[in-house]
Amino acid sequence: MWLANTYDALLEVPSSEERDADLARVQKWMCRVTGMSTVSGAVSAIRRLTRHQVVFHCSGPAATPDSVAPWLGVETVWPAPEPADRPRPLREVFGEAVADLCEGVDTVAVTVSGGLDSLAVLLQVVALRPRRRVLVYCTDLVDDHGLAAADVVRRLIKDLALEVELMVLDPADCLAEPAWSPHGPRLDALPGANATIAHLAADRGAGVVLSGNGADELLAVPRYLTPLLLRAGRLPGTVRYLGDSRRSGPGWTGELLATAAGLLPAEQRARWYWAANWPEWCQPAISPVVAQPWRAPALTRAQEWITSTLAEHTRSRRSWAAADAHDAFWPRSYLPPAGPVPEASPFLHPDLVAAALAIPLTDRYDPRLPTAYQRCKAAVVGLLPSAARAVLPPRKQYYRHALTAAVSGPVQAPLAVAAGLLDPAALAGQLDTAVRMNVLAVESWLAGALQAGAEIPGAEAQRSSR
Repeated sequence: MWLANTYDALLEVPSSEERDADLARVQKWMCRVTGMSTVSGAVSAIRRLTRHQVVFHCSGPAATPDSVAPWLGVETVWPAPEPADRPRPLREVFGEAVADLCEGVDTVAVTVSGGLDSLAVLLQVVALRPRRRVLVYCTDLVDDHGLAAADVVRRLIKDLALEVELMVLDPADCLAEPAWSPHGPRLDALPGANATIAHLAADRGAGVVLSGNGADELLAVPRYLTPLLLRAGRLPGTVRYLGDSRRSGPGWTGELLATAAGLLPAEQRARWYWAANWPEWCQPAISPVVAQPWRAPALTRAQEWITSTLAEHTRSRRSWAAADAHDAFWPRSYLPPAGPVPEASPFLHPDLVAAALAIPLTDRYDPRLPTAYQRCKAAVVGLLPSAARAVLPPRKQYYRHALTAAVSGPVQAPLAVAAGLLDPAALAGQLDTAVRMNVLAVESWLAGALQAGAEIPGAEAQRSSR
């Protein structure tokens, strides 16, 4: 959860006309391709930073979007997505979304991992007419089964005879810091890798960096699909789905409960869903790294978010599958650009989001596909040309060990500690990978604010040491 909820002005810095001009340019592009708008304060205003939003996702499965950015005078407005009134074929809308993101761009960079999502983006970019120069960037992580991402990507490029320029990055060499943004820290798994790619892509003339971000959340099969498949009369598909879902989340027990919960009143159904799907969020807890003054406001914020989410599920009378699909995609955290090149994912393009939300959830699963990974990503497989299906990766790659290793060293956050945001004793013993990553992201963001000329009470000694 975004933690910390109060605070008077913490930082003050004179505004920069150049920074505002750059921000306006990026915002204009961002609004066009994401459906998110931003509101900036007047150029002549004094920019102030507040602790109101300067903490992070400490724990838990979801993040709430904040309309108030940490930098006063800048607001993020990201309306909740709605399904399209007239559904259109996803593949058609996907092609239009990629074309829109690449409009006026001669050189397109695509970040790939070897998975279905980034492959779909890459193949659509290669198919654009007129042709673009395509730069492919792969951070060579080793998955939990010992398979290197670059090996998978090289095989796909060779098997599909793609005319692209592949650049493989060693994670140890990805040391660039993400660009500072008034919208807050960039909370992703590998900000250094993304920043490095952004700078390399800019040096080679790329006009945009595309990724497959958001595809899992938007198009993957949700949990608890059994009652919907049965209602649609898809008995053979139900049997195959149960086989694929037995090791996912609550497994068969959850599927059985979801079927029984369909008989319950909407409010009770929503509460049962929450208990089955998010047991750790039935009694929310705040990470101990958050300093004591902010723990109570953070807990209140978490409880309010849970209450509002359950109320929305009740009002919408969602099935368990519909609630899980909703919670997987929304709310979303905004990722500021990592570098000088705009970044986007067609899976977050408002037209594709609306089209995806308009299709039945049962269409996200196809029992005819050869592997569980592909069956549960049928909507993404449907975006790929039929000629590519024979060489698709058979399973999803996970990088838990690699990500843990990336933050295995001591986590230092002197600015956040000096500002009174984090507890140094708790931070020293924190082992959770996600929390450690987010602490580093917040510290990097505060360092960027310092470089912009801001003042952080309690952090003067840190400024002088930099």
